[in-house]
Amino acid sequence: MADDGMWKQFERDGVHTVRARLLEWQGHVKAEAIAWLAHKDEEERARSEASQASQIRIARSAERAAWIAAIAAIIAAVAAIVTIIVEIMK
Repeated sequence: MADDGMWKQFERDGVHTVRARLLEWQGHVKAEAIAWLAHKDEEERARSEASQASQIRIARSAERAAWIAAIAAIIAAVAAIVTIIVEIMK
């Protein structure tokens, strides 16, 4: 079971400080610090995965937008050519 008081102190100290002091601690304090650091590492991994998923969604959306723009440009070019041909045929 997590010791809420210790974890609050670890939060105040921050990950870098807790990692630096880990070698100084023993017993229950060290075990709690290791558990807290594992929890923080898991949070960071989850944030990283969410960020990567978001970046992939944005990239796919941009790719779709680029294809739509390319198709629209082709349609506009064909329409311009047809207009020119119609004008020449008059």
